[in-house]
Amino acid sequence: MNQQPNMLLFGATLATVFLLLDLYVLSHWTSFARKRNLNRWWYRVPFVVAVVVFGLLVTMLLRRHFFRMDGFDVTLLGLVSLWYLPKFGIAFILLVRDAFRLGQNLLGRIRKQPARQTIAVQNRSQIAIASADKAVDETTASTQQRSRREFLGTAAWSMSAVPFVLVGRGMWSTLYDFQTYRVDLVIDRLPRAMDGMRIAQISDIHAGSFPDHRPFQEVRRILESERPDAIVITGDFVNQKPHELKLIAGELERLRAPHGVLASLGNHDHYNTPEEHADLVRGIRAMGVDLLVNSHRRIGNGSASIVVAGTDNTGFRQTFARLGTALDGVGPEDPVILLAHDPTFWDKEVVGQAQVDVMLSGHTHGGQFGVQFLGLEWSPAQHIYKQWAGLYTKGPQQLYVNRGIGTVGPPLRIGIPPEITVFTLRSAPVDKGLA
Repeated sequence: MNQQPNMLLFGATLATVFLLLDLYVLSHWTSFARKRNLNRWWYRVPFVVAVVVFGLLVTMLLRRHFFRMDGFDVTLLGLVSLWYLPKFGIAFILLVRDAFRLGQNLLGRIRKQPARQTIAVQNRSQIAIASADKAVDETTASTQQRSRREFLGTAAWSMSAVPFVLVGRGMWSTLYDFQTYRVDLVIDRLPRAMDGMRIAQISDIHAGSFPDHRPFQEVRRILESERPDAIVITGDFVNQKPHELKLIAGELERLRAPHGVLASLGNHDHYNTPEEHADLVRGIRAMGVDLLVNSHRRIGNGSASIVVAGTDNTGFRQTFARLGTALDGVGPEDPVILLAHDPTFWDKEVVGQAQVDVMLSGHTHGGQFGVQFLGLEWSPAQHIYKQWAGLYTKGPQQLYVNRGIGTVGPPLRIGIPPEITVFTLRSAPVDKGLA
């Protein structure tokens, strides 16, 4: 049950990277400040702050799991992240500049070869004039070059505030800027009487990442305004401990839909002892959530119905899913929507292998960092997960990966806002398959 990755090496590596990052950036800042004859406190204070923040980081890593923090630890992690994360952008610019300067120096040494020059000089006065002109030219060029370097250096350090603004905005603005995505899902076997049925999905609540109940209260209000026929939650109710549910208990109990609130478990819901996991499952069900652990429910009436199945988590070093058990008793004509937390499960056991029309997942958080521009979306998560956000299709089967509403690790989102998805189910066109 307690499938927790060993994070000792990760914590040591993270602390080392952050320490080297701080030393690299602050040493450049110190050099810049001294050249500008700034007051010594301009560079002494950042070093003092660096020592304090590094102490907080080490304390948190020793006291808690970096990706399973809750309560006050999340606030501390936010402060630590605000100090370190922007420096990655600053360090990148400094590295490019240092590499450019190194290249210039190497190129200059290669070009600076002894060369014989024959200068015809008629008398000493001409030599003096030539030497004076050369000295003036060199002084002027040196002054212009130094002024240009000073201007570029000042501009570069002024721009270093941008990463801090981006990270700060990701913590206080984008973090709980819940976005509603509306998606039409065409299901070939969907009864026509159910065409237009609306299902809302949320995922990756991570209750321990919230400072209080208000973010989830906003999620509930949005869901109420959408008036879906059913609500589904695809795992990761908590970061680690069942007591985290207390933060959202009142709002979770108030979630209502005509066909109920159905859910599956995620990997974080297993990061605890067997006793704690049993308490978590009981707590979720006590709040009126129909938790599907390798089981299914039929929603609708008679022939006009669909099957919603849910598997326990498989993925991220866990193998709790039993898809055969979840689909036991499902007929060949039944349309099936599967709730499975980890999207890698789709390729592992669903596509071309199981009677599943649509699989709804989460887990990736969309990377929590990325860029959305003119309909294009990029995140580092896409280099880790083949299916990382949005809708994917293979033949008649579809997968949707929700970007989540909570966070893990740094409490921020940059360019990837938290997501509430509202699906409208559509039956296949009448002429589908006709020549």
